[in-house]
Amino acid sequence: MALEIIGIVLFGIALLTGVFIIPFGVAGTFIIVGASFIYGLLTGFEVITLPFVGLLLGLAVLMEILEGILGAFMARRFGGSRWGMAGAIIGGFLGAIAGTPVVPVLGTLLGGFLGAFAGAMILEYLHVRDAQIAFRVGLGAFFGAVGGKTTKILLAIVMVIMIVVRLL
Repeated sequence: MALEIIGIVLFGIALLTGVFIIPFGVAGTFIIVGASFIYGLLTGFEVITLPFVGLLLGLAVLMEILEGILGAFMARRFGGSRWGMAGAIIGGFLGAIAGTPVVPVLGTLLGGFLGAFAGAMILEYLHVRDAQIAFRVGLGAFFGAVGGKTTKILLAIVMVIMIVVRLL
């Protein structure tokens, strides 16, 4: 009984960790999936079944893709061309990498946001040669990156709620 309680507490900590590390650029949804798989494995997949873990994995993969392209879509919505969209994706990725060692913990997040803005703005400027349009497209990419991260956090919370409901 005590071992069971410890296992559930550790599972809960893993789920919450998955949610709380997302703002720092870590794929917390996959930590939630991994913790669910381990819990299911240890309990014979009685409550947390393999198809349920597959559903969680599908949601996590879908969210990773959506988060990656949301900046590009918002750049487009703010008047950007394919150049601005590509800049948002490339800039967000490179900014996250560059920001990681600069500012521990928050660098990945801030680097991704600023990188999406800068990448979209720079490539759009190279395409249209209009600073005002390029800035607007960069803002769209920034808002898309922030929206993507926020949506990912909300999805992680929904995933945890789905798991808790299943355990009850």
